[in-house]
Amino acid sequence: MKNRIFTLAIASVISIAAMAQFEGTTPDERIAATAGEDSISVGRGHISMFQMGLQNQDFKDAYVSWKWLMTYAPFANTGIYKQSPIMFYNLNLKETDPARKEAYFNDMMKMFDLRLSRLDSLNSMERRERLKSSVGDVMAVKAEYYNYIAPTIPSQQWNAGKSYKYFEEAIKTINEKGGREVSGSFLQNYIYISDMIYKSDPTGKREQYLQDYLDSKEACEKMLALATEAAQAGDSAVAQKYVTMYSAPLAFIEQTFAASGAADKEQIIKIYTDKFEAYKTDINKLNASLNLMAQNDCDTEPIYFQYAKAAYALQPTFTSSIGLAQKAMKDGNASSALNYYNKALELASDDNARSKICMNIAKAMASSGAYGKSEEYTEKAIGYNAECAGHAYYQMANNMVRVKNYGDAIAYCDKAAAADITIAPRARDLRGRIVKAQEQLAAANKAAAANKAANDAYQEYLRKKAAEEAFWRGSKK
Repeated sequence: MKNRIFTLAIASVISIAAMAQFEGTTPDERIAATAGEDSISVGRGHISMFQMGLQNQDFKDAYVSWKWLMTYAPFANTGIYKQSPIMFYNLNLKETDPARKEAYFNDMMKMFDLRLSRLDSLNSMERRERLKSSVGDVMAVKAEYYNYIAPTIPSQQWNAGKSYKYFEEAIKTINEKGGREVSGSFLQNYIYISDMIYKSDPTGKREQYLQDYLDSKEACEKMLALATEAAQAGDSAVAQKYVTMYSAPLAFIEQTFAASGAADKEQIIKIYTDKFEAYKTDINKLNASLNLMAQNDCDTEPIYFQYAKAAYALQPTFTSSIGLAQKAMKDGNASSALNYYNKALELASDDNARSKICMNIAKAMASSGAYGKSEEYTEKAIGYNAECAGHAYYQMANNMVRVKNYGDAIAYCDKAAAADITIAPRARDLRGRIVKAQEQLAAANKAAAANKAANDAYQEYLRKKAAEEAFWRGSKK
């Protein structure tokens, strides 16, 4: 058989870790490379039986074939890794014997670890880029299925904290290294578990929950960015798929966090006031704290400025520069504020980063009430990177709402929705709320005008009546 990658004797001992790339190979070639030429027909049969078992929901038969493939031909195809979690879920659901349930669970967790260790090889088998998985993708699926199944395995002694560790590790990997096809349920379950842990200890877990909110929101926005990528590539169907997949989880994250009460300013200020002495020599802690305070409307508080000053003294960064710019703005020192803002731009390494900085400056200026400057920096952001136009217009829409310029706010909502498919749901929602507010205001004004007209008419009636009475009193004299 022609083999484009390997020249192996059937009796060779194969190191799975050493087999890095399988681009261009067929399942038969991969079976031959691991199980031997004489096992091709058997391996091909097991691939077929595994697929049929899943389709027919005959999960025990699928498991038998999966086991053979994982043992003898682990690179036959990617389906034995991607499709097996649902098999294990159903096996566990229907199994009554605790020992068998635990064996299935252990096989599943081992499969995830093997998939992670073999990911480069498995990705090389995919012909289309979008079918390749990232480490974050796999860790996210592992976290979800651990969370589904571990509670049913007595030996696991499951608790929310154990699931949380898997979710946290996955979300941080996605944010640091990227991800594709992360499920919306993973994003929702992460904030759900974090919310559960926070509610068990609001004082002790508040800081963790604040960070989890930012991390889950960031991961969701990274997934929505795939919609922009697809739209730019001309694939509107895939772009809409991403919007549908991730808009609802983003809304769930926002709603869950808002309902939690964790963003209480007094509590956040107290947390970071108490932790300042411990954090003041750690640049990472200082910057993380600044981000958390800024995201929760604490960026005009003295403790925020104290963190910014300490961080800037250790190592000037965008985050600390913005903090000191905010302080200068509050003190009425516009020239000093602009110097710090420009310092933030200097610290950027490329136009994409500068665009993000300009958007952050625009938000900071808006929170300080400097809406003209906010608009200036949104325009600069678009100049550095036209792809941020949707976010820039959405920021301007919010600015216009704050100054009660609803006509321009609606126009910016429309521009934001047209510029970026990922912003469109939020822009349309804001537009709808603005229109509703306008209708309510118009109704209130109409009612007020009607009341004024009625009152004016009544006052005129009283005036005429008083005049008549005065006339008749005068006549009687």
